[in-house]
Amino acid sequence: MNRTVLGVFACAMATSPATAQAPDSILHPVRVTATRIPGTLPRVGRSLQVVDSLLLHAQARPEVSEVLRMATLVDVRQRGPFDVQTDLGIRGGTFDQALVLVDGVPMNDLQTGHLALDLPVDADALERVEVLYGGASRTFGPGAFSGAINLITRIPEGSRGAFTLDGGQYGSYRTRFSQDLLLGQTGIRIGGHHGHSDGYVANSDFDQYGALLDVNHRHKAIQTRVQAGLVRKRFGAQNFYSSAFPLQQEATGTCFASVGAGHDGQRWSWQTKAYFRQHDDLFELFREDDAHYRYAGGYFIRNGNDTARLAPSLFYTFHNRHRTQSAGTMGSTSLRWKAGTTAIGVHGRQDQLYSNVLGKPMAAPFRPAGGREMLDRADDRQNLALHADHRWGEGAWTVDAGVLFNINSRFAPEWAPGVDVVYRWANAQSLFASVGRAFRFPTWTDLYYNRGGAIGSATLQPEHADQAELGYRILRGRRTLKLAGWRRQGRDLIDWVQMPGEATTHAANLTEVDLNGIEAEAGLRTGSGRGGLLYAYQWADQGSFNFASLYVLDHLTHNAVLWWNQRLPKGFRVQANLGWRQRYGTYVRLSDGVSKAYPDPVRLDLKAEWERRGITLFASAYNLLGAEQMDRGNVPLPGRWLSGGLRVAWDTNGKSTEGK
Repeated sequence: MNRTVLGVFACAMATSPATAQAPDSILHPVRVTATRIPGTLPRVGRSLQVVDSLLLHAQARPEVSEVLRMATLVDVRQRGPFDVQTDLGIRGGTFDQALVLVDGVPMNDLQTGHLALDLPVDADALERVEVLYGGASRTFGPGAFSGAINLITRIPEGSRGAFTLDGGQYGSYRTRFSQDLLLGQTGIRIGGHHGHSDGYVANSDFDQYGALLDVNHRHKAIQTRVQAGLVRKRFGAQNFYSSAFPLQQEATGTCFASVGAGHDGQRWSWQTKAYFRQHDDLFELFREDDAHYRYAGGYFIRNGNDTARLAPSLFYTFHNRHRTQSAGTMGSTSLRWKAGTTAIGVHGRQDQLYSNVLGKPMAAPFRPAGGREMLDRADDRQNLALHADHRWGEGAWTVDAGVLFNINSRFAPEWAPGVDVVYRWANAQSLFASVGRAFRFPTWTDLYYNRGGAIGSATLQPEHADQAELGYRILRGRRTLKLAGWRRQGRDLIDWVQMPGEATTHAANLTEVDLNGIEAEAGLRTGSGRGGLLYAYQWADQGSFNFASLYVLDHLTHNAVLWWNQRLPKGFRVQANLGWRQRYGTYVRLSDGVSKAYPDPVRLDLKAEWERRGITLFASAYNLLGAEQMDRGNVPLPGRWLSGGLRVAWDTNGKSTEGK
């Protein structure tokens, strides 16, 4: 079977036209924003991957999590398809240690990192994705302990639009709509999506919808941008958080808005932005609806006599409800002068929690609109980050150095220095190296959770890491290559642990882990085809502890991705993605209580499409080989999933929409 799969890629490469023999040209990439001082990729002294529009829109399924899983080295741990809920890990880090941003705005939720992809943005709205591997506290602050993923949305342009409808197995369907309008110097985009599935196993059904408004205006040399969006999800959560009580359900909602302005001059540049995000989370350990448990007289009852219990004499009487609000402002300015470019900036942020489980008792409890549970606990934090960076370039050398100083209302001040160095020579080759420090504050779940045998700790302190990497990069028009090796020494790591002889799991700053890794990324372009190969291997110096650790050693050992996109005659195009991953951690199987290794699936996705005059027909096969997938213990992912659909694109200016 594996020979057949590899043959697909071999045939795709073999059918590429003779123009592949043309001489290489130097690749001039877009300006990336993964550093404090933006620049082109050859001048970035870090391991940075840019996922462009071709990969964003060519996947078998159009979710952000699938783009990251099948086109990057991010450890994507899904609990369900269609971005229902996904944990993201970078270079062996946990889901709380990776930061997700939208156009540079941090979207992390201090309740938990499980909510990282509750975003009002889908893949259709994106221009590219920048994945910064390795700690990035110096650039993005305390959330970017192991790396950062910046989703860059398209600036509205022209007067074009599109409508997409797709459906497939398990009663699944999804609609997506977008419309760009150009009114003088103002571009406007309106977009929305809706999705549903009956579920591929019991209690895995879901419904979701979202919308995004994006307004961009240019006045002389100043560009202003306003964004607002929302997303709502409801999904069956079979075994998501507890195998003892499998019939769970969760509903989440995110509202987001930002306004920003900037100027990029010959010598002076400045940017400023303000943002607000609210997230609501309702978790039902016993699913409440007409087909499951009903609420009556203060209890949850099923089939008239089955009352929900946490223990024989302990009844389940309320759901977990949380609301978090984050508001922030950020500003920076840079000056280009004879010694290089100097940048300074500030980022202030206020985080607020309301909950019936997490936080401290509050004086004035309230009931949110449409809710049954009273929010009677709360907490808040204020954070101020100051940064200064300088870039110096001379001949083939580029050096970036900087420091972030952080003040938090709950924890002691922190600082995160770092230095990145690039040496470039002929034929678009370069060596790069970096050293830096990263830190992360505990989430409110880490601090306060106390239910179901898991106990947080209000005395937790920040976790820290020192890291270094060395890499080699080639950026040519037809061929690209990146090789990198890295090491991260972590201390005071926040983990959920179980000590010998104890029945409960609790959060603690107990774990020190030194992680190492090597990475390779290669790309090839031909006249009508393009492909890539990515591989990562990582290991820890510490193989075990004298206690049970839930997260810090539960990382990928091997992660490999191979993909090819081929344009064919008469408007046809095909995309194939092949992935293989092997995980170090284990889980306890629900059926017999045996500790099991995670499956290491070889997954093949295929997509074929035909486009003519703005109409595209497509068919997709997700996990064509039906490989067993499980990213979280006792939460199986789908086997083979076939789907197809139609996309209609238009441009009222009369321009071709082909390839957009």
